[in-house]
Amino acid sequence: MLRAILKYIFCIVFSVMLSWVLKADPLADYTKAKEYYQKQDYDNAIKLYESMIKAGNVSAEVYYNLGNSYYKTGNLARTLLSYERAKKITPYDEDVNFNIKIASLKVVDKMDVVPEIFYKRWTRSLALIFSTDSWTTIFLANVWLLFIFLAVYIASRSSSLKKFSFVVACFFIITTISTFLISQKSYAITFVDQSAIITTSSVYVKNSPDEKGSDQFIIHEGTKVDVLDELGDWKKIRIANGSVGWLKAGEIEVI
Repeated sequence: MLRAILKYIFCIVFSVMLSWVLKADPLADYTKAKEYYQKQDYDNAIKLYESMIKAGNVSAEVYYNLGNSYYKTGNLARTLLSYERAKKITPYDEDVNFNIKIASLKVVDKMDVVPEIFYKRWTRSLALIFSTDSWTTIFLANVWLLFIFLAVYIASRSSSLKKFSFVVACFFIITTISTFLISQKSYAITFVDQSAIITTSSVYVKNSPDEKGSDQFIIHEGTKVDVLDELGDWKKIRIANGSVGWLKAGEIEVI
């Protein structure tokens, strides 16, 4: 009996180890996918990149190359979705942003963008410089420095040191508040705010989350929208010109 149990355990351990050894190497998959792309075998390149993403091997390079592969197959929605996901990881990558502009030329909907208030635009730009974790670390560092100089101001008996620590403490009050607001914005961009790409050829946006709702306007494949709310199978969206409405969740995919 004991021998049978040990044999069973050995088989399980051996199977686990074998599956670990045979597990696909992300770097090998990435290299193979690039080879498929160079050979113009875009479908197999897409399959490999998608399998890497499903396995959790996500990077801006993988999404960027996936977007290039989709672009070659003429799948506009998936092209822009992949590029936008790459941009979310590396917002200022020139190649990613350039390819988004090129692919966007094929989007049917051309609309004027509602300009953002200048301070919101600046805050967003600053928030995208570093990751949310980095901004949180910078904020906490400012808090500690603020407390240190406040402690020096309170404990010091030297008037010159008091003046110096007071001025520096005032500076860190400003930077602490600023970095807190920026870190909050960075968190919102990364984890709260949602944008999506229209994945169907065209869709009528309604004035309410109901099939019987009246049609507000029509948008087409590849158009980027902001997701504002959801109700059941419906999503409330806003397009670049500020127009708002509802559409079915299956007609968009979140970036």
